[in-house]
Amino acid sequence: MCAISPENPANVLLVDDTPANLQVLGGMLKDQGCIVRPVPSGKLAIRFAEADPPDIILLDIMMPEMDGYEVCRRLKQKEELREIPVIFISALQETVDKVKAFSAGGVDFITKPFQFEEVEARVRTHLDIRRLQVQLERQNRQLTDLNQALSASRNALERELANAANYVVSLIPPAIPEGDIQTDWLYVPSAHLGGDALGYHWIDDAHFALYLLDVSGHGVGPALLSVSVLNTLRTRSLPETDFLRPAEVLSALNACFPMSQHNGQYFTIWYGVFDRKDRMLRYASGGHPPALLFDGSNSQPVELDTQSLPIGLFPETQYCPGAVRIRPASTVYLYSDGCYEIRNSDGEVGNRQEWVRYLTEYSPKPKLHLDAVYRDAIRAQGSDRLDDDFSILRATFA
Repeated sequence: MCAISPENPANVLLVDDTPANLQVLGGMLKDQGCIVRPVPSGKLAIRFAEADPPDIILLDIMMPEMDGYEVCRRLKQKEELREIPVIFISALQETVDKVKAFSAGGVDFITKPFQFEEVEARVRTHLDIRRLQVQLERQNRQLTDLNQALSASRNALERELANAANYVVSLIPPAIPEGDIQTDWLYVPSAHLGGDALGYHWIDDAHFALYLLDVSGHGVGPALLSVSVLNTLRTRSLPETDFLRPAEVLSALNACFPMSQHNGQYFTIWYGVFDRKDRMLRYASGGHPPALLFDGSNSQPVELDTQSLPIGLFPETQYCPGAVRIRPASTVYLYSDGCYEIRNSDGEVGNRQEWVRYLTEYSPKPKLHLDAVYRDAIRAQGSDRLDDDFSILRATFA
């Protein structure tokens, strides 16, 4: 009967100034398996409770120097003792005495002379309640510790993702506001950080390369792979590769970055090279959404796509070249699928056709700011952050 847990017998503090009561009641509780500490005064009861908090206290009321009411009040003032159940045992029988006992913090009241079966039943009940309370407190502490650990882990991951995103951004060249080729871009990583990256650079005085890629998955791993690919393109470090030939570049990337050697990750990419002498834009794509060319002569954009598989899936994949003549005042948009695969409040996911119509409507505006495009995407989803990276590159050819 007397157990606060299956392994531990209950620790009972028995307080009464009458030795006979201590002896009789204490002996009965010991026979039930309790550890009983008999105490003859209120002051000693407080001292014993502070030194070794019991599981339950049986407390007489009428005692010299300090009555049971005051003992109970003082116990309840101490944080480490206030949850211990106190059962008053007294010869007082008036309702006002019982109300006073409960007001002092008692959980039960037993009238003398008592029947031991009644004492046993009430002690057992409050020990069970206390046992459940202790279990709940332990579980709450465990949950609190777990939540703190999860919060710390989440904060560390968010810092790691933010650092990775900042590093990707640091590799993107600044916008080119003036000149024969003007560029602007916007890269906003999602909360989970995808594997988007973009860039552009002059290969030589006549050839300008521009590209955008999207690694599968989310997190630091895809971001690191996108950085590796970005650095490979920036430094033109693919062996025996003519970077003026986009299809050859994609074939070399496919050989250099097989998914079997990169944790099962693959990526899509659009890569193009503009020749300022003949105004030809030569390009190739690997599983990536087609670039959109607005040449000013037609309200509908030209889709620049060679319809090949993503990079890293199959070593035997062939990548085909494409080419288009760029008229003066033309604009090319490169983008990732995170720009249009946006889930709205109704649960519907946007598609590329809607995205093309959107850009067709807004592209003629001479001062179209890409951050306004992003705000429209945020408004469509109805949240502060998109589910995927938002990456768009605009190049305007004078």
